[in-house]
Amino acid sequence: MPFRSIVTTPEELVRIAAAFEEAWKEIAPEIAPKDAPAERQRLARITIALWSADPKVDLASLAVRRFYEIVSGPRPKVAADRTQKRS
Repeated sequence: MPFRSIVTTPEELVRIAAAFEEAWKEIAPEIAPKDAPAERQRLARITIALWSADPKVDLASLAVRRFYEIVSGPRPKVAADRTQKRS
């Protein structure tokens, strides 16, 4: 998994991995099983890039949004937009 190359605190690494898994749970039902490994890698790269750009964002929801923008264009807004920066 690409998270091995991240240099950060153990706590932050846990947060990144948890955001990745949360995003994957939302995306996985729409992915064909044969495509899952490649799409997990794509999501991991997206999650890392988002975190690198701004570690304070809501990684899970932003990663899902970015994933769908890349794969199929913009997706409709979900009920609550959680991409605001954390305090």
